[in-house]
Amino acid sequence: MTFRQVTWLLAAALLSACGQGSGDVQVFGGDTDTINHHITLHQHRVAIRVASAPKAVVDASGQLFVDSKPVPVNDAQRALLQRYNASAEAMRTDAIATGKAGMATAAQALNAAAGHIIGGDSAEGTKDKVEAAAQSVKQSAAKICDDLAEMKSAQDALVTQLDAFKPYGQALADKDVEKCRHDTAH
Repeated sequence: MTFRQVTWLLAAALLSACGQGSGDVQVFGGDTDTINHHITLHQHRVAIRVASAPKAVVDASGQLFVDSKPVPVNDAQRALLQRYNASAEAMRTDAIATGKAGMATAAQALNAAAGHIIGGDSAEGTKDKVEAAAQSVKQSAAKICDDLAEMKSAQDALVTQLDAFKPYGQALADKDVEKCRHDTAH
């Protein structure tokens, strides 16, 4: 891998982590975070929009609202709703951390390149430093996929245990998690 390729990799990682990627996880770090075309996070509330049902909202306390009306839930369902919301919050936190790691890595890459230009490091030494930094960004980005998988798992459990949640059972698909893992592995 050339230094130029590593620099482009870092830029791509930074852009996707900060929300400009073309995949299913789109925008993090703003006032409203878009998880995919159906799910957003705003002020600790996960909103789910699907064509076949009114908007649903899951808050941090584990309350489900459908069409702005609270849905009665038992303790087990509330725990699943809390898990669902917490996964979205974790995804936001990890995406912001990945973006910051990407920025730090890009700065490190620029410093390493400058050091190489003025004769401080060999080309191989510069390449090794940048590749090590890029690997840490990849590992950080992989946490986002773990959060997405956790959210998908909670969604699947909710579909089986809470009738009011069934229409929202396809907001996240297995392919979303697979695509995330594929994108962060390459």
